[in-house]
Amino acid sequence: MRVLYILIISLFVLTTTDSTAQVTGLSGWNIFVDPGHSGTENMGIYNYSEAQKVLRVGLNLRDILLETTDIDTVYMSRTNDQQQVSLTQRTDLANSLGAAWYHSIHSDAGGPTANSTLLLWGQYYNGQEKIPNGGKAMSDIMVVFLTAGYRIPTRGSIGDCSFYGTCSSSFIGPYLHVNRESNMPSELSEAGFHTNPTQNQRNMNAKWKRLEAYTFYWTILKYHGIVRPFVGITTGIISDIESALPINGTIVSLNGQVDTTDTYESLFNLYSSDPNQLRNGFYFFEDLPAGILPISITANGFDPYNGNVTIQDTFFTFKDIQLISNVPPYITSISPEQNDSLYPGVENIGIIFSRPMNRASVESTLVISPPESVNFIWSDGDRKAAITTASFNFNTNYQLTVSGNAMDKYNHLFDGDGNGVGGDDFVLNFKTKVQDFSAPVIVDVYPPLNETGAELKPIINLSFNEKINTSTLSGKVKLIRDSDQSNAAGILKHYVVDERSVVNMFVTNQLVINENYTIKLEPGIKDIFGNEITNQFTSGFTTGDQEFTVVNSIDNFETGVSNWWAPQQSGSTIGIITELTGRSSATNIFNFIAGGSKSMKLTYGWDTNATSGWLIREHYPITISSPSFTSSYILQTYLFGDGTGNKFRFAVREINGTSPTNLEVSPWYTMDWIGWKLINWDMTNDGTGSWIGNGILEDPLRIDSYQLTFEPSNNNTGEVYFDDLRVVNKTTVGVDNEIISGFPSEYTLEQNYPNPFNPTTQIRFGIPEEGQVKLEVYNLLGQKIATLIDEEMSSGYHSIDFNGKEISSGVYVYTLSVKDFITSRKMVLLK
Repeated sequence: MRVLYILIISLFVLTTTDSTAQVTGLSGWNIFVDPGHSGTENMGIYNYSEAQKVLRVGLNLRDILLETTDIDTVYMSRTNDQQQVSLTQRTDLANSLGAAWYHSIHSDAGGPTANSTLLLWGQYYNGQEKIPNGGKAMSDIMVVFLTAGYRIPTRGSIGDCSFYGTCSSSFIGPYLHVNRESNMPSELSEAGFHTNPTQNQRNMNAKWKRLEAYTFYWTILKYHGIVRPFVGITTGIISDIESALPINGTIVSLNGQVDTTDTYESLFNLYSSDPNQLRNGFYFFEDLPAGILPISITANGFDPYNGNVTIQDTFFTFKDIQLISNVPPYITSISPEQNDSLYPGVENIGIIFSRPMNRASVESTLVISPPESVNFIWSDGDRKAAITTASFNFNTNYQLTVSGNAMDKYNHLFDGDGNGVGGDDFVLNFKTKVQDFSAPVIVDVYPPLNETGAELKPIINLSFNEKINTSTLSGKVKLIRDSDQSNAAGILKHYVVDERSVVNMFVTNQLVINENYTIKLEPGIKDIFGNEITNQFTSGFTTGDQEFTVVNSIDNFETGVSNWWAPQQSGSTIGIITELTGRSSATNIFNFIAGGSKSMKLTYGWDTNATSGWLIREHYPITISSPSFTSSYILQTYLFGDGTGNKFRFAVREINGTSPTNLEVSPWYTMDWIGWKLINWDMTNDGTGSWIGNGILEDPLRIDSYQLTFEPSNNNTGEVYFDDLRVVNKTTVGVDNEIISGFPSEYTLEQNYPNPFNPTTQIRFGIPEEGQVKLEVYNLLGQKIATLIDEEMSSGYHSIDFNGKEISSGVYVYTLSVKDFITSRKMVLLK
């Protein structure tokens, strides 16, 4: 190891011998600069890694310190992309060198919208700062400069034990290796998120790294009480005033200097094969004098800009400039397409222009032949126009003309043929559809026709071939027990997925075992065109005799989704369009059976040009407390499908394994349904899928992730919802343990089961009409022991569990009171 250190020291130690350093006060002090990771580790969005970026920030910091101060020495843990340096090697080297300070440079990872700064200083589990002190003071200064330089939010300067929350008396901290194992004051910076599209495109720019380095440099000066020299730096973003997109190839001239914003040819070709994908619009000038300086900007396709900038003396002078395009407006999208059709009164003509338009100029010059009365609905800053079609005739040919005399808001003439020159018309020929006289059709049913062994508490699913009118659903969907023609109680919900309706009935009371049930759809349901279903639809199934008993509830999503990683945080996630991919908490679509009010929404976009495959790993990290389980159980989740035909699976982690390959997955489930469905992985009987494990479930297990993949022949975008992730056991229900379904004709209070009991028992009752219900428990002296129910309840059969663990053995009375009805029964607690 000594030889290794000598080699590293010979490569990484740099000293200054310049006696004319501009800034004095650092003589006798040194710093160990540690760019995190190695090579291209921690790959960010658009194929630019954290490791590449932070190395160059570190090199810039080294150069600035050596060139402008009297600092003794700047050590570095690595100086190129080829060196592989472990965490232990980094801190061992810093300690062996006796460095005065340790600065670790990083960026963060998360969802595509997350972007902030963070400073982490060494902290013990009792909240005290690491000894030797100093990291907190440096971090408190640095987070201010870094945040102001990046112009993004901050999470602050925080002790690492407080931030990660995992230190204890048995692991006293600091949490981070670089803080814990270094012998000198230390801190770690997180400058923005390399998973944020805007941020990582800026990270690619060479001078952006210099901007970050300057914030560290000024932090060091302030920490040492050294007056900051005159700054003289102007920087900013050049963007399109309309789209707000940064502009590539912009030439910026200031005080005799010229900077050109990055282009595909100069930089972005290293990270993308699409010339139009990446842009940052970033410019950066140093060594500017004080005062007001003229600045001029030119860019192909934009009007030139001339203005002034007043140089600040103590920080960056930010000058963001928006340019006005001189490209004439044109149509980027129109619906219907050329020679296509639309349904009048339901589908509007939709036009998307390349630029915000002058409304009056468009409306006054647009011609429809044959003539019809229309209204315009503008949106998206006057880029989008919807033209109503309520007056249009069915089965008729029409022609729409957008005149070349129409103008955008900057008075550029409309370019109808897209040749780059304004002043010519755009002509659309289309036809209105034949009037729809067909009633909606059910195309999928769950449980399927004649299924046996169906769930005792299913979600009934009726999927249609088109959108239906919600107002016509009331009272039309029923679940009937064949033997007595009673109605099963349930909650009915209507959803629209990809222009199709799906009706879900959430059965609220467990169905009777081994019974025939019929799903009935009564006549009268209409589509949005008024076409009515005139015949009754029926589909029958038979229940089984097994129920699911929850062993462990992993996540019901009622507290949100913050415990789950964003898909982009996992290195296993590949082949996605990051802007279209993310997870969030949903309150509009959730599973009503479990009685919650939230679910997890996962939106996705697949990059169809990806060459390394497609996978989303929606990870539940090991740092989150999660119950363990064995492969003898069933892993379940409710999944709201989008009907795309893409695939889903579970992934579990083997707890006793330490290898990254100790992960196993379920078989894939094809998401060819819309609406809610219960997904079961019977880990004993269903086998495993193929990923990075050995295909053998080695207990104990914990949840690792939900996973999705793309099938190239299917839609590459969609959204699904997850709810009630849990581990269950399947048990056989005896006749004595049946739940009565349907609606009672009179008030009933059943004998509790089991009886005698220890310590829990179930009490069942039925009420024929809605009312205020009280269910109370008394001892034989008439003293009230518990109130189990005191609320308004709907008609039907209900059940509730009573737990007697806090009372002694004996005989107790439970009493049901509803309106004028009162009845009681006895039960025996035997411990």
